[in-house]
Amino acid sequence: MRIRFAASVTAFALFAALSAASPVRAASDMETCADEDLKKTVFDLPKLAAAEAACGRALLAAATDADRQKAVFYRGLTRFLLVMQHSVSNAMNGGGADFALPTLETVRPALADMETAIRLDGPMKSAAMAMSVTIKQAIGLEAEAKTEVEQAVKAAPNEATPLVMRALQSEMAGDADAALADLNKAVELEPTLGTALSQRGELLHRLGELVQARADFAAAAALGAPYARNALTAKSDIELRIGDLQAAYDDLLAAARAEGDLPRSRIAEENARLLVRAGDLALDKLKMPEAAEKHFREAEKLVRNNWYATLGLARLEEARGQPEKAKAIYRRVVAGAKGQSQLYERMTATARLALMNLPASVATLGPFHDTAMTGTASAKGSPDGLKRTAFIIGMGDYERLASLPNARRDGAVMANALAEMGFDAVMVAENLGRDGLRSAPAAIAERAQMSDVVLVFYAGHAVEADGVNFLIPIDARPESDRDLQAGALELGAVTAAAAKAKRGSLVIVDACRDDPFVEARAIAASRGSGPKATEAKRLHAGLAATKAAAPNSVVLHSTQAGQPALDGDGLDSPFVRGLLATLATPGKSFEAVVRETTKRVSDSTDARQVPAVYGAPPVVALLPPARR
Repeated sequence: MRIRFAASVTAFALFAALSAASPVRAASDMETCADEDLKKTVFDLPKLAAAEAACGRALLAAATDADRQKAVFYRGLTRFLLVMQHSVSNAMNGGGADFALPTLETVRPALADMETAIRLDGPMKSAAMAMSVTIKQAIGLEAEAKTEVEQAVKAAPNEATPLVMRALQSEMAGDADAALADLNKAVELEPTLGTALSQRGELLHRLGELVQARADFAAAAALGAPYARNALTAKSDIELRIGDLQAAYDDLLAAARAEGDLPRSRIAEENARLLVRAGDLALDKLKMPEAAEKHFREAEKLVRNNWYATLGLARLEEARGQPEKAKAIYRRVVAGAKGQSQLYERMTATARLALMNLPASVATLGPFHDTAMTGTASAKGSPDGLKRTAFIIGMGDYERLASLPNARRDGAVMANALAEMGFDAVMVAENLGRDGLRSAPAAIAERAQMSDVVLVFYAGHAVEADGVNFLIPIDARPESDRDLQAGALELGAVTAAAAKAKRGSLVIVDACRDDPFVEARAIAASRGSGPKATEAKRLHAGLAATKAAAPNSVVLHSTQAGQPALDGDGLDSPFVRGLLATLATPGKSFEAVVRETTKRVSDSTDARQVPAVYGAPPVVALLPPARR
């Protein structure tokens, strides 16, 4: 559902592209209606409401069809943005409430205005057609949107915006070549169209064309608001992938200084998020602890109870060799992070405290070690008498593929959550190479035979090749699919091992990103050490469907087959947040955990990401019941 996510951005950009489409005739209501500032910033609700009212008055006073068309077009556009801004405000003021995209009922007045603008003769007919498409994409009327976007392209073959809209449609249909062709033509027609540059940069990034993608994001950033912040952030991500760490860091800081693209109510939160990312990069990659501390503290000042920033300060003290200071900060996060919206931060701090208190030696099983984390009740067992074992695999520090800084952290959080819930054993493996990863199924099978319930959680890279899903070791070679299959582990081997549990098993795979091998080969090519970057048709997206290994086994993918999962805001993922929230209640059955996690992730992403479930859940409690 990526198109629905892009709709509000496209609507905003239409202001920038179309504000000067026809001259302003009167310096009053029409100027307020089609305010030039809308080219540079997102208006707060009161100013948008004032613009809508001014458009209504300008429409009544208009003397020509061209003026009537302009007024009704901008009224429809402001009405749509009012709906979007209301959703943003409700989510921000609702204590972590999910952002909800509009419905047909809420956007009906905006659509009516666009239909009126299309019927009138004037220079904004194609703009109105494109805006109608945007609104229908946002509410999920994809068939109608597809028809209308073709009409818009036909009506204005030499205008760039309809081509951008059609490229979105093509991307959703999985036709990257058609999308790229339309975006290339759009940029040729209008070289400074920020929507085309940004969207092409994103697509090229996915296709592994990193040099050109970086150039597109640089060009979009140079346009200023409203493109600079997102373009600089995307450019930073590419630079991080190719190893230009200083440039990645500089771009994050520049993005945090961007102005005029967000309502005042959101600027502090967004800047704090970027500063935390810059602090993480300074601490982990650039080895600049003083700079990291500065950014974490700046982020804390911008947003009250910014526990991500506080976690960064705790990690900083660990890096400085000050464990007691780090523990004190982690305890502050545990005590202060409240409610479901801060569950991830609280569990992260709890996991770090538990790991810091581990004995020097712990039991091992193949590549796994038993964390013996706080809350594990291995001596007494679960109150219902079932023996439950969890295996956690976190793969983050890839040698030749894009690193995944969240994977090990997510694994630690999941391990601690299951331990606290009362699993009898929680076994953890991190950053496994080829031999270590391939030894995991045997270790899982050995313990599974002695367990009633087994849960496996994998966070790391995985890809599909010829309909088979592979988990990727950290020392994987990206040269070819043959290397991939020779060095990786089939997911089926893990599900078969877990299925040896007596009562039931659940294998969770949080790995459905775009093919990391495409990007790795592109990086090698950009450095002159590998073949030419891949063509569009080579792109893998997500994983294939997985067959359950036995009647009582279930496999849960973080998203649907063939779809890439969302990375959240760079600090955690919607899937992990949804899963943790579900695991917070004891005694849930396999079916309840799968169903509730799927609903939470779907709701939090407005159905842009929907986990996929394979197999029939056994009629048994996955989670231990609460102790009395």
